[in-house]
Amino acid sequence: MGELEYILLFGLFHSVTYLVFSLGFSLVFGVARLPNLAYGSLYVLSSYLAHALSSYAGLEMYWAVPTAVLLAGAVSLVVGELVVKPALKMPVSVFITTMAVAYIVEEVLNMLMGLRPVVLSLYPGTSSILGIAVSNHWLLVVGVCILMVISLTIFLLRTSTGRAIRAVAESWEESMRLGIDPLRVLRVTFLVTGIYAGVTGVLLAPLKAMTPSAGWSPLFAAFAIVVLGGVGNLIGTVVASVIYGLLEQAVVYFLGGGIARVVPLLIVVLTLVVRPQGLLGRGE
Repeated sequence: MGELEYILLFGLFHSVTYLVFSLGFSLVFGVARLPNLAYGSLYVLSSYLAHALSSYAGLEMYWAVPTAVLLAGAVSLVVGELVVKPALKMPVSVFITTMAVAYIVEEVLNMLMGLRPVVLSLYPGTSSILGIAVSNHWLLVVGVCILMVISLTIFLLRTSTGRAIRAVAESWEESMRLGIDPLRVLRVTFLVTGIYAGVTGVLLAPLKAMTPSAGWSPLFAAFAIVVLGGVGNLIGTVVASVIYGLLEQAVVYFLGGGIARVVPLLIVVLTLVVRPQGLLGRGE
């Protein structure tokens, strides 16, 4: 029972963080119809920016963190405008250029900061849940992530901009007939999703030492979750995040982290072979 409780608890904890990160990736994927491979670099960039602003610029962490998150959103917007938008009708070009951006960010961080991991301040204290000692920082992470999921849901369902994003994700042609500008929607989507990637990075930096290459692992996880749940399907992303988080923690617990890193790729391959549209996606 102890093993089951551990897997369930930390599986759900990780599921919530994967959900927030994957929602951003899913939104861009759904609106642009293309994967943004630079998305994982925003996760890393925000933690490095928060570290630099607090350590070198002397900002208090409560100022450094939101500033870093907003800068990550701005970088995402620039990537969308300069790299993705000009090549929307050339999927291979977007695939290559966004991957190039990710490697550029990685190499710049390598040159400026080296390979030494960056760790932000941990929220102090521990609590007992199901008889397991849990860092209070995990509780902070889960609380913020749940708030962000609720906020995004309200934004997409209750605001005109959110409804426009859903319409463009459904069909660019139909949305234009309704008077919606898909390129403006794409711009807003890149800004919002960059902020979500940035928040995930600064929240997890105290728990997972960040290196310049640390963005690839969550990117592959998000890719697997989006494919499993169905591209652009937010409910599918929620379901897939829970499945992925629980499965990953079970594999880590019984087989080790090395095997767990293969899980996203296996999920992508199996899903594309068995059900290409994902669990809740619609077939063409």
